[in-house]
Amino acid sequence: MELEITENNNNPLLNRQEVQIVIKHESDATPKRNQVIKSLSEKLKAKKDLIIIDHLKNKYGKTETQGYAKIYTNKDSLNLIETKPSLARHTNTGDESKKEKKVEKASKEETKEEVKEKVVEKEKSKKAEEGETNEKD
Repeated sequence: MELEITENNNNPLLNRQEVQIVIKHESDATPKRNQVIKSLSEKLKAKKDLIIIDHLKNKYGKTETQGYAKIYTNKDSLNLIETKPSLARHTNTGDESKKEKKVEKASKEETKEEVKEKVVEKEKSKKAEEGETNEKD
């Protein structure tokens, strides 16, 4: 994967640098966002968590992807300007694999079942206590 910066604009009003990029990927698949962020951070010496990829578009049959990225100067500006879906898209670019997410989801479902069982047991004990108090009266 070869990353080339075609246009670089400084935007002091929004505390960010706006970059047009072209990625050439001859023998590879279209690069993932986290790969592009890693390459941009190395090339521009910026922190990975301050880089937002707006879009990556490739044309059919070509091994070239064009994109637009924004590199913020601080975390406050990034959170103030970027939308929630855009931020969510970039928080999911971590190193966690799909298998790990499935395992985590399965463990959450197991804990839900355990909670349900406890609730049922408490209800049974309450009903038993109410039955005893009614018999005494």
